[in-house]
Amino acid sequence: MFMTQEQSEKLLGKPYSKDRFWRWVELSHDDVWYYVMLSYTTDAGRASRLYLITSPTDLVNLIHETDEEFWIQRVMAVIPPQMNGTECWSMHQLKELIAVTENNNIIDVSYVYKLDDNLVYKTRETPEESAVTQRQVLFSEQNHATSGDV
Repeated sequence: MFMTQEQSEKLLGKPYSKDRFWRWVELSHDDVWYYVMLSYTTDAGRASRLYLITSPTDLVNLIHETDEEFWIQRVMAVIPPQMNGTECWSMHQLKELIAVTENNNIIDVSYVYKLDDNLVYKTRETPEESAVTQRQVLFSEQNHATSGDV
């Protein structure tokens, strides 16, 4: 989850607007987060937005909000050092995000991140495939992203 600090708020926009702007946000824990690039149409043409998301659930919710006039162009996964085996965070294009549950335990979900360059990261190793009771694709670049040529 991202946290904000009062001193980082930037006073922009219309007075008394519900929109608030921040010069920086803080990541509350070392875990994967998503940099999502969206496009949308307006009367003036095409525009874009960038979303920073910290949970797979929020990414799925954003996917459900898309349509012909509001679409995902690309999702980047930002991988923490303890997951990627280096001393640095790394950003990769997300090709597929899969939720995995074992033995009917729908509360304890692990994730498989399929990234560009055939990289695969897992939040937890799963035992034999026979023990895996459910695999659900939460995001697929092929099914949920649209090129910039729309």
